[in-house]
Amino acid sequence: MDAAAIAGRSGKAVWLVQLFRLTTADFTLRLTNGGFLWWGDELFLQRDLTFGTLGDLPLFEDGIDSQTTRGDFTIYPPDHAALAVLADRKHQRSLVEVFDACVDPETGWMVGEPDPLFRGFYDFARYTIGSSEELIIECGTEEALLNEPNEDRRLSDPHHREVWPGELGMSHVTGVGRKIYWRTDQPAGSGGGLSGGGGYVSGGGGNVTSQAV
Repeated sequence: MDAAAIAGRSGKAVWLVQLFRLTTADFTLRLTNGGFLWWGDELFLQRDLTFGTLGDLPLFEDGIDSQTTRGDFTIYPPDHAALAVLADRKHQRSLVEVFDACVDPETGWMVGEPDPLFRGFYDFARYTIGSSEELIIECGTEEALLNEPNEDRRLSDPHHREVWPGELGMSHVTGVGRKIYWRTDQPAGSGGGLSGGGGYVSGGGGNVTSQAV
């Protein structure tokens, strides 16, 4: 946490507010659950005239074992047009951030820098109708991507160029025609050259070491 924010929280009474920021290719939505607040040249509003207001924020907890952090964020759009824009699937993988900010109640200015609470990506949205109409945006995190199956990831020139476009370091390395599995256990009976903690692929002038992740 920022030193000035720590000092502010340990002194006189302050307000704690949360800042929500959704950054898409078309727009950036900045909302807060505590009035309005300037952060640098960015203005966070309690009510956005186009997209509405922010609902209660979830508890942010670290995942356990194979579980990863997720967050569901509720937005109350003012009309169906705003709902359609926010729920558009083209926003998938857009950046979603939440910060905890310290505010001086006498001046209304932020004390120090906000503390990041959540950083993830827009996964999908769902719409609920009850006493009020609300849009719930479910968000994942970068950690969740690490749990996706990677059986197709293997040490090869095509995959190497997919990760590092234009990098030809694997193009002239011999012995990579075989499937060398990456970040997954080698299937029984396969002839790959990588096992357990690591192995090597023979190159023209020496060995290219491949460390398993």
